[in-house]
Amino acid sequence: MSIFRQIRLQWANRAFNYSVLILITLLGVVLPAWYLQQHQWITPLILGVIAAALAETDDSLVGRIKAIILTMICFATAAFSIEILFNLPWFFALGLFVSTFAFIMLGALGPRYASIAFGSLLIAIYTMLGAHNSIDIWAQPILLLSGAAWYYLVSMIWNIFWPLQPVQQSLANVFNQIASYLEVKQDLFHPKIDLAPQPYRLSEASANGKTVDALNGCKATLLNRSKKGHIDGPSDRFLKIYFIAQDIHERVSSSHYRYQELATHLSRSDVLFRFKHVLESQAQACRDIALSIQLGYPFVNSDNTLKGLVELQDSLDHLEKNATAETKPLLAQLNYLFNNLSTVEKMLDNVNNPDINELEESALDDTNPHTVKAMWLKIKSNFSPNSILFRHAIRLAIALTLGYGIIQVFDIDRGYWILLTTLFVCQPNYSATRQKLYGRIAGTIVGLLIGVPILTMFPTQASQLFFIVLSGVMFFAFRINNYGYATGFITVLVLLCFHQLGEGYDVVLPRLTDTIIGCVIAVAAVYFIYPDWQSKKLYRVMATAIGHNRHYLAQIIGQYRIGKRDDLNYRIARRNAHNSDASLANAISNMLAEPGRYRGATEESFRFLTLNHALLSYISALGAHRQRLKDESIHLLVIDAHRTINSHLDTLEQQLLGQCDNCNFATIEQLNLAKRLSEWRDEDEGSARMVLQQLHLVYRMLPELHSLANQLSVRTNLIESTASKLN
Repeated sequence: MSIFRQIRLQWANRAFNYSVLILITLLGVVLPAWYLQQHQWITPLILGVIAAALAETDDSLVGRIKAIILTMICFATAAFSIEILFNLPWFFALGLFVSTFAFIMLGALGPRYASIAFGSLLIAIYTMLGAHNSIDIWAQPILLLSGAAWYYLVSMIWNIFWPLQPVQQSLANVFNQIASYLEVKQDLFHPKIDLAPQPYRLSEASANGKTVDALNGCKATLLNRSKKGHIDGPSDRFLKIYFIAQDIHERVSSSHYRYQELATHLSRSDVLFRFKHVLESQAQACRDIALSIQLGYPFVNSDNTLKGLVELQDSLDHLEKNATAETKPLLAQLNYLFNNLSTVEKMLDNVNNPDINELEESALDDTNPHTVKAMWLKIKSNFSPNSILFRHAIRLAIALTLGYGIIQVFDIDRGYWILLTTLFVCQPNYSATRQKLYGRIAGTIVGLLIGVPILTMFPTQASQLFFIVLSGVMFFAFRINNYGYATGFITVLVLLCFHQLGEGYDVVLPRLTDTIIGCVIAVAAVYFIYPDWQSKKLYRVMATAIGHNRHYLAQIIGQYRIGKRDDLNYRIARRNAHNSDASLANAISNMLAEPGRYRGATEESFRFLTLNHALLSYISALGAHRQRLKDESIHLLVIDAHRTINSHLDTLEQQLLGQCDNCNFATIEQLNLAKRLSEWRDEDEGSARMVLQQLHLVYRMLPELHSLANQLSVRTNLIESTASKLN
């Protein structure tokens, strides 16, 4: 690899690129302060840069300007309010509670406003840290705002030179996640006689969740460059590649048969190994696409997958010539799998020329409010204890006000680190809070252990400024992927910044004790104030997942009458189904991190997740092969089967929501439906056989889903009654 390509590769790396931006910004505030011998400027300027960077979200140039103006207004309001109310404890406490609640509720308008709200609270606490040294109400806020303004200026220039880099990075992440999904999927094609599919399905659900997150992140990046969901200009090409990625994801997530039966009956054949090889080659192709998007180079597809498909076709032909009564029924399923992988390969080839396939609707679903009325209605809809955002706003407002009360009652010197810790650690649920808790405490201790020797070994100002810049850059490099490391670096930065004011060693013990107190407050708040235990709402998440699968299936079945259409309604239904599957996996994972008495029905929940993901996979296969059915008799059977399955899924939703006390499943059943679905004529077209097979696979799952729903309902009621007695 040439040196130029290596440099280009590093530049395309998101963490490296962002680190260079932070490095330039920090040098831009540290060097002038050092040159002018204004040591007291360094800390507020750096804190202003940090708050601005944490409040920033990706956007178009115009959107970025609007967001910066709003951010600076919020920052100025927060900073000057602190200076004015600092010596009025009762008014300060009231203002802290109200402003915290208001800023958090602002997050109802979307991620951009949530980031601005968090940054505003952060700038308020940073103002508290230095308020006791303020000579007037102007000096410190102006320095903090200057640091923020400097960061935004550099970031704007950066965005002007590389406007599409965020789109490239987010789209590359999509293909990397699809590659990981394919690598998980290939493990199912290992011909083991005793293959147990549940562990593989759970791994699949996890990989699917990460892919869905990547797709949602890419969609948000594209929406920021759209006008009410419509994209024109340079981003249009990336939008078309994004739609290709969505279609590939649908095909990757599909399942055409029960893998354990394939593994059992084909354990002595090489055909499954060949499927596995093709999946492995396509995973590598997705990683190559990700790299080409990052670097801005055309994608050159290797011929490995094509050769693998040719060899796989030969293997299938050999099986067909030597078919036995046992293997003959499986050949149709293997051919569906082969056709699916062949289509994925064509889609991968189309990445270089995404204009080949024009969609009926190329708009994205834009749910962000754009008018003042829509914004108010969005916020108003969250004013309810049922809203996670409302509960978090109340919880954090009480926690920060309680922390301020502790500072005042015990007259804690530099106690505002308590509020800072609480702000970072207190999250909307217990699992996320616990993760932040461990990272915060461990990072603080390690940061102090590293920072104190640095203070001793490098006493000169110039050397310490070097470590200030270095630790600031490393904080941002690690803040998303490893919060513990990020906390360690920011702790080093804090020690060195305060040492510039002659207080380096004096803040070691307060930093540690305040961190512990802040963590205790954060955990107590999540535990006692509007606790959001996953087990209590898990059945609602399950019902939502079933409901979205039902709507997705309805969209698909309609297209077997009229023909394939990738319209907006279809894409919304598909995205909702996958989002709900990812939410269910995440909710179960969060439940396992909660205290033992609040966990419930763990085995049943994992089994339900397995079945829901399998259900989504079977439906996705129907979506992947959409086309108009020509045989009217087959279509009538499909309609009858869908009507029955839809009724079952609707009843299943009601079961999970506790609204089905006297459900009679017998009234739903169609006469001999299972037999009619499992039998098809040899002369039926391949698509007809595939539809009937997939509907049969879905139909076979329904009794166990109903049984699980009943068990979960009983366990949920038992958990709620036990928890209420304990509380």
